[in-house]
Amino acid sequence: MNISRRIVSIVLLVSLLLGIPATTLGTPQANINILLDEEKVSLEDEIITNEINQIMLPLREIAEKLEYKVNWDGNTRSITLSKGSQIIELKIGETKVDVNGEILVLKSPPILKETKTFVPMELFSNALGLVIGWNGKHQVLKINQPEEKNESFFTISKDKDKQAELDAYIKALEKHQNFHGSVFVAKDGEVLLNKGYGFADFEQNTNNISQTKFAIGSITKQFTAMAIMQLNEKGLLSVEDKISKYFPDFPNGDSITIHNLLTHTSGLTNYTNLSEFLDIDLNNKDPMKTIELIKNLPLEFEPGKEFSYSNTNYVLLGMIVENITDISLEDYLQKNIFTPLNMSNTGSYYIENNQFPDATPYTGFLEIYPVDDELVLTQAYGAGNIYSTVEDLYRWDRALSTEQLVKKETLDKIFTEYITMPGAGSYGYGWMIADTDMGRQIFHGGNTMGFTANIARYPEKDLVVIILTNSAYYDTTSLTNALTSIVLDKDYEMPEVLKEIEIEDPNLYDNYIGKYEFIDGTYINITKIEDKLYAQVTGQNAFEILPLSNNRFFAKDVDIRIEFIKDEEEKITELVLEQLGMTFVCKRVEDIEEKKEIEIDPKVYDNYVGEYELAPNVIIKITKEDNSLYAQLTGQDKFEIFPESEEEFFYKVVDAKITFQKDDTGNVTHLILYQNAQEIPANKIK
Repeated sequence: MNISRRIVSIVLLVSLLLGIPATTLGTPQANINILLDEEKVSLEDEIITNEINQIMLPLREIAEKLEYKVNWDGNTRSITLSKGSQIIELKIGETKVDVNGEILVLKSPPILKETKTFVPMELFSNALGLVIGWNGKHQVLKINQPEEKNESFFTISKDKDKQAELDAYIKALEKHQNFHGSVFVAKDGEVLLNKGYGFADFEQNTNNISQTKFAIGSITKQFTAMAIMQLNEKGLLSVEDKISKYFPDFPNGDSITIHNLLTHTSGLTNYTNLSEFLDIDLNNKDPMKTIELIKNLPLEFEPGKEFSYSNTNYVLLGMIVENITDISLEDYLQKNIFTPLNMSNTGSYYIENNQFPDATPYTGFLEIYPVDDELVLTQAYGAGNIYSTVEDLYRWDRALSTEQLVKKETLDKIFTEYITMPGAGSYGYGWMIADTDMGRQIFHGGNTMGFTANIARYPEKDLVVIILTNSAYYDTTSLTNALTSIVLDKDYEMPEVLKEIEIEDPNLYDNYIGKYEFIDGTYINITKIEDKLYAQVTGQNAFEILPLSNNRFFAKDVDIRIEFIKDEEEKITELVLEQLGMTFVCKRVEDIEEKKEIEIDPKVYDNYVGEYELAPNVIIKITKEDNSLYAQLTGQDKFEIFPESEEEFFYKVVDAKITFQKDDTGNVTHLILYQNAQEIPANKIK
């Protein structure tokens, strides 16, 4: 939901403090709710999990409900599923499955339990080609049969070579850089690519397909903007209305217009940037609760004078739609946009009605970690709470070339360049506009804690590229540019193969240790710990960087490249950082004085061993191993902490420290975690 793909966000993907631990996703249990084609069903047979935590489903009962014919051969212990032209053959205890003559290998084999066959969820996804939606936190499984596409603009292009070239590029990206998501490319009203890649859920081994639903983050804004402009066209509001007309007691409401909200020129603070946002109750359904976080804060600038991306603006716009229509924004969008456009797989996140993305949200890069995206998806409202598919967003794209939703005059207003975004083109109403080497581009990205989305339209060439991925802060800029280049016969490079080389002399790393100036008063610190090299951006966690060559490095946790540059005297003077399609030259400013631990009696550590509660279900576990002390946050790796006094300890892999607190009798009662200029107390519970 954060600002555009074009505005830098160096994101540490496994945060010690602010990351949502993977374990919040829950462990599969037998009491799973199942929906078949969006209808809740009751199963006679139980649902079980196997030894690797994969969900095992009763095959016959579910398959027959989906109108598959099921035949069992007791002699060979094999099962045949058939429906139309589909024939799937599998055997108990074997991972190989014959799918219409082609062999598919499952992660887990079918098993027999009390005369009933149980199969992993992946069989329904990968062998039957069904759309699988799994929400581990709320224990809901949705199995949907793909819907037919009847619109003429879904005609497949006859350019087979271009289709193969696009597909080959994404397959290489999937193989070498762990891309997982769905991609859609169309030109002149014909489809060149419409396909899913990688896993929707890595643990369950289910595939992404073209109808997999993803959270689309800030792409939501263009739908909210369209709702406003529909009401404007009908004369029910004016974009020049002061927001005081709809919120009479709103501070500065007489100086902020709807136009200011649409263009991010209101000066209102972005509520998702505040630490208080993390404390909002997930069950909150009142958008005013989020607005109250910033309502009484001073404006950042005079309305209309500057551009500053703020999710607050679009929450207010959604509330204005509700104020005028007397229905929820969700219902308005369904009635006036989604249903008319046949966008049946698009909606607002609402877990109580089982409305959620199919894909599991992840953070990371080559190594990924599941995260809980519910905070953003429940509290983003008109700024970022919608899920959709690449196919539905293509329907949306096609409608924007017609007057199906609004008149051309209104569309022209939506796509007008109202305000310059420094270094990133201009902003219209819910859209960004830029002149590129490929032509005029109308686009918008979307990020949440575990999803990235982007839609890029090139109206002059009748070309659209849509990317949805269940990976946070993915570099959709570079991918969009590559796919566009392929379609338009421009030069491009295939995805880089990221393979760590062996450094013969780790002392080489000593040359790179230092402090490098980044942007906006931040720095990148390069440190060496146990012959490994780490990078750390000011206020964030350190992450290991691995060598591609003697002076060029990559990371597994975040999609980033770092190259160290020498001067004529062979001294390292700067590093070049590449991320999100952007390049930054960072001058070396000074060496770093490494913190040194002191020696204390390891017996002292015994007093600190235990569990400390940072927040509900978030524990710091302190353990002692081989006379060393370790700290481990729920769902994350264990790290050694080093003494700088008898009660104070510091991390080497992150800019954080822990202080243990005692009562008057000398018993340890709690610890305090210091990180990102915050002090977080945690009571000892065990």
